[in-house]
Amino acid sequence: MILDVISVSKANCKNCYRCVRHCPVKAIKVVGGQAEVVDSLCIYCGRCVIECPQNAKKIRNDLHAVKEFINAGEKVVASIAPSYPAVFDVTSPQEMFSILKALGFYGAEETAVGAEMVSMEYQHLIKKGQKGPIITTACPVVKNLVEKYYPGLIRNLAPVVSPMVAHARSLKQRYGLDIKVVFIGPCIAKKAEALDRSVLGNVDAVLTFQELADWIDEKASAVAGVDFGERENVLEPFIARSYPLPGGLLKTSSMEDDLLSREVVVVDGMEDCMELLDALERGSVSGRLFEMMACRGGCINGPSMPCDSSLYERRERLLSFIENNQQQQGYEDIKASAAGIDLRRSFEPKAFKAPRPTESEIREILASIGKTTPEKELNCGACGYPSCRKKAEAVYRGMAEPDMCIPYMRSRAESLANLIIDHTPNGIILVDSNLNIKEINRAAEKMFGVEKEQVQGKPLSTVIDDRDFAWVLANKTNLQDKKVNYPRNFLTTLQTICYIEEEDLVLAIIQDITEQEKQRMELERVREETLEKAQEVINRQMRVAQEIAGLLGETTAESKMLLLKLIELVKGREENEGLC
Repeated sequence: MILDVISVSKANCKNCYRCVRHCPVKAIKVVGGQAEVVDSLCIYCGRCVIECPQNAKKIRNDLHAVKEFINAGEKVVASIAPSYPAVFDVTSPQEMFSILKALGFYGAEETAVGAEMVSMEYQHLIKKGQKGPIITTACPVVKNLVEKYYPGLIRNLAPVVSPMVAHARSLKQRYGLDIKVVFIGPCIAKKAEALDRSVLGNVDAVLTFQELADWIDEKASAVAGVDFGERENVLEPFIARSYPLPGGLLKTSSMEDDLLSREVVVVDGMEDCMELLDALERGSVSGRLFEMMACRGGCINGPSMPCDSSLYERRERLLSFIENNQQQQGYEDIKASAAGIDLRRSFEPKAFKAPRPTESEIREILASIGKTTPEKELNCGACGYPSCRKKAEAVYRGMAEPDMCIPYMRSRAESLANLIIDHTPNGIILVDSNLNIKEINRAAEKMFGVEKEQVQGKPLSTVIDDRDFAWVLANKTNLQDKKVNYPRNFLTTLQTICYIEEEDLVLAIIQDITEQEKQRMELERVREETLEKAQEVINRQMRVAQEIAGLLGETTAESKMLLLKLIELVKGREENEGLC
């Protein structure tokens, strides 16, 4: 079943690989530089959603479906997670219920009621002497983690539904099977849990706290005038409002004093959960009950908690709410309600068997990105994988692309840039703010008869006149197409010198026009000789013409005029070419 709980906006994804780096199970696939969430591998912890700097990760929004239930006249009952006081500014459950009713809900109740029922079931497990280690299953991310990545520990999962499912079953028992139950909480994984085959049909839709907050903002006028009214006739939790905190399940199950401390382990945070599961797989940890929560600090730090306060401020709000809304009775009512509800469930292995490359295949992939020796395997983690070899395995499985290696791509880009610079026929010289040579290409080396190794880092003045460079640096402006002669090098150049403001550097592009200058000078010489010959012809013709005119008595003015025009024409062409 494709759940599509988390999707990616391709327009926003900027191939930064941050989601890959932070995904604890590497369920992010990169294709064409775009990230994709692989549903069969995802545990829905929401880490990628939190970490994405471009907001490219989108959570499936069920708000439209809930509104359709209400608009269709369905009886829609809200089950709101016990962490709600850490988000919404309410002082009592009744305030929260009134807000939900103002949005169109038929009724509302705290999911902590289901948590009380689940805790009773854990008490039964322990009293029956079920062999440990027992891994709690209230957190759907932990359940997903075991089913997909630790299938050998499925037998250790407590066969108990989560508080969300327990409460949904209780609500449908009391209100009727035709009602629509909508769970509201801070957890993305609940959207997937509601569609899990073992509990399908219990919860009809799941909203995150963020979705609810957006809805409340949308209906601000209706919510602002809500009358909190009298306390409703609903089940109220006796002690389970502390469920969102690490150790909350144990406290609700009254197990703290029943078991020795080494028999009970409380773990919160994904990395610690995975470390404990690794140890349980190895059999190197002893214990009876392991309460595990994927989010550090518990559910009050869930991925869909509006982040307007710190974890510790949210914790303070929740504890204050619990203290001000303590119940002296209600446990027996919940116990009676739970009597006819099946709180058991099953689990199934969902591990994906990924193909494993051979050593030669890994070496081939590494070699394709320049990792030809172990020394070149930097293991920098920039691609999102902990080592170059892990990334090569991901490439083999189709989860990653070779060019995700940032050091390799940077080196390749630099190599291409250097290739272009080194093979351009123009000389290129780069100097710093002290007019010391930082870079000089092959063409410039050849022009000025130097070698890069000899002049790099040395003053430019040791190679060529640096006055134009100094002028560009001082004025922070460019000098374009200036003709500069270097008699010592038998060189004539056309230079463009640019100031690079971001780096406070000066770049010169030097074109060798020595041959063009030689050709121009040769043409000049030919023209001058032509003019001299023309003048000689004129003079000779004038003498001849005068002699003939003397004999024939005719004027030579017309001939003289024609010859003078010839000289002007030659001179005029020369001047025009000089301007070009």
